[in-house]
Amino acid sequence: MTDKHFDQKNLIFLAMAKYLSGFASYIYDVGIVIYLFSNTQSVGIVGGFFVSQLLPAIIILFTGKVIDSHSKKKLMAMANLLKGLIFVLLLFSQNIWVIYLVTFLMNLILEFEGNTLSAFMVNAFSKERLLKVSSVINLLDSASLLTAPAIAAFIAMSFPIQANIILDVLLFLLTAVCFLCMGTNSASEEDENKRPENENGWKDIIKNKNVLKTIIYWNIFMLCIGLAAPLEISMIEDTLGMPSAYYGFGNTVEGIGMVLASVFILGIIRKLKPAYIISIGLFSAAASYLFIGISQNIWMYFVGACLVGITATFCPLGFKTEIQLKCNPATVGRTFTAGRFTILLSRAAGSLMVGKILTFADIRAVYYGISSILFVTALWYIKFRKSVLKTQ
Repeated sequence: MTDKHFDQKNLIFLAMAKYLSGFASYIYDVGIVIYLFSNTQSVGIVGGFFVSQLLPAIIILFTGKVIDSHSKKKLMAMANLLKGLIFVLLLFSQNIWVIYLVTFLMNLILEFEGNTLSAFMVNAFSKERLLKVSSVINLLDSASLLTAPAIAAFIAMSFPIQANIILDVLLFLLTAVCFLCMGTNSASEEDENKRPENENGWKDIIKNKNVLKTIIYWNIFMLCIGLAAPLEISMIEDTLGMPSAYYGFGNTVEGIGMVLASVFILGIIRKLKPAYIISIGLFSAAASYLFIGISQNIWMYFVGACLVGITATFCPLGFKTEIQLKCNPATVGRTFTAGRFTILLSRAAGSLMVGKILTFADIRAVYYGISSILFVTALWYIKFRKSVLKTQ
């Protein structure tokens, strides 16, 4: 599909949908983590929340064919309507297991929506514009992360958890409306119905060594993210002695880092390739967790959080765009669901492991270990890219 088929109206509604959906997700994530830790004081319980976010990858693996063969606009709208309906369950019960169930179902749908959007963009934009469009979408996601956590922290301190839930339901419904307002391209609908039935994402990944190795490095990165995610609120409250609400403010600082990184990428987009973005992201990830590990006060922690935000822009954007450029457009939905299956399992493994690791290791030592793994991974990735360039 050429640029002219994706008009300004669709871009505006896509941007609005991404912002609202991201805003709602961040408000929920931050608000629920504060709620769980405040009521249980358990890193294990918080880790269970993160694992319940990631387990949907097992089911999502089987949805790639659906994504490749149906209207992606309608699928994304339906996904947000379902998220709004599922959140209503939390109005009746805030039991830990109900929270886990709702989080599991929401992230099952969220994963489906994210893979659908990735496939939608491949067919909606030329390859030359993919990185730029992804950067614009990432900037909006950064903006939602910048504003949502602080609002979530304020809501958590000032209102019962039901206020967070009602706001999320309304935002997801608005997101669904935005997707439905996007125009439909009849040519793309016809192409979607002509997808080969006998192709799958696993075959494309295995046959394409560049895609395979990119996904392997993405897995290592996500394993480290899984290890680090449950530690943040404990680091803030138990180690630095700050109220748990500062977890929301830390996420706001991450949003600032994401915005800075997104603006940087958009400013020099013509000079950047996905491989460069991935390399910068891996090094910034190593630096971020080193800063958090050595932090003696909340301000040093915020420096690390800002670097985490930069990483959260560079690495996913680079990995995703590299795969979009290299994969087979006919099976892009299946390729992304297969790839996401592995990386989300890696993140879940990290979140499951970290509770056990903390039984024999200090939290700062865990951060140092994560930083070391990421630094070595960055060096390996640079070596891999050099070998690819030599063969071209």
